[in-house]
Amino acid sequence: MAAPSHANFQVRYGTDEATQAASRSLAHSEINRGAVITREAGMSEIAHPVGLDATELRRRWWHISPGVLAVLLWFFPHRDPISPTLYGIFMFAAVLLALNIFFRYRKIARQGDTSDRLDAVAGYACSVLSMVLCFPADIELALVVLAVLAFGDGSATLVGKLVQGPRLPWNQEKSWSGFLAFVLVGGSMATLMYWSETQNPEAIFLKPVTTLQILMCGFLPAIAGAMVESMRSHINDNIRVGLAAGITVGLIQWMTLGIS
Repeated sequence: MAAPSHANFQVRYGTDEATQAASRSLAHSEINRGAVITREAGMSEIAHPVGLDATELRRRWWHISPGVLAVLLWFFPHRDPISPTLYGIFMFAAVLLALNIFFRYRKIARQGDTSDRLDAVAGYACSVLSMVLCFPADIELALVVLAVLAFGDGSATLVGKLVQGPRLPWNQEKSWSGFLAFVLVGGSMATLMYWSETQNPEAIFLKPVTTLQILMCGFLPAIAGAMVESMRSHINDNIRVGLAAGITVGLIQWMTLGIS
């Protein structure tokens, strides 16, 4: 807001000194008030939203629920390599979940975010299914990718929006709280998934894994997933996270244990 000129004061308020002084004081207060309003408006534009609405909570549950279902595998003895029956159950459940989310995506879509429905659903499902298809004798690899996607990516947004805090230097839209939640929660659950499957008593050949190998196969894929998820990209994060986690855990297993 520009301050009124001396000539404008004379025209609008008269020429006597008392009137001009009062007018200048009024004008200055109007300018200051406008600056405050402008500053407050600017702050509201850059402020990051706090909390989670109902849509975002449903979205988080969509991310996490497949990982919760995978936990049920612990209570059902199964062979390793997996049997054709369990193989078919994996495929059927994954396709069923993917179709359900695809056709009900509007309920979890963020505002103005309905165009990447196919990428989001296919990226999630295909990341896990491709590991099952490529490594049927090493189902722990698929479970690690699932854990990173479900618990890592799912908790990152949940914690990031609730806690907020300092932003990442390479992406101001992401926070350190979300990044660390991704690594800690996703890494812990991926480690647990990997450990439980490699210790499967029904396995034909028990994998002689050490604690260090288990931790590497759990946390390094989570770190890789957190890094690619936090970067700016036009590629859906489910695709990026699934690909990064799958490549990382596959390479670690190949270098330390070999692929069955």
